[in-house]
Amino acid sequence: MTSALANRPIGLDSSERSSDELEELVALARMIAYAKCAAEDVDLVGAMHCLGMALNEVLREIGDGPHEGLADVLASKGATCLN
Repeated sequence: MTSALANRPIGLDSSERSSDELEELVALARMIAYAKCAAEDVDLVGAMHCLGMALNEVLREIGDGPHEGLADVLASKGATCLN
């Protein structure tokens, strides 16, 4: 994550973000979704809850609108992975 993104206050409109920052957020959302899916596969309830909250916050930061690579994250958000 860039230092500009780390120092940016929460709540800024996604239109104020650069495309690089949005790409980093989408990549982070994909990593969190993967970790949440892995936690679901081994039934780690606490980890699933924490990762779900983290994913929701990253998606909130990304905001509305079409972002490349985000559709699969949103599709897997509620789905079980291997079970």
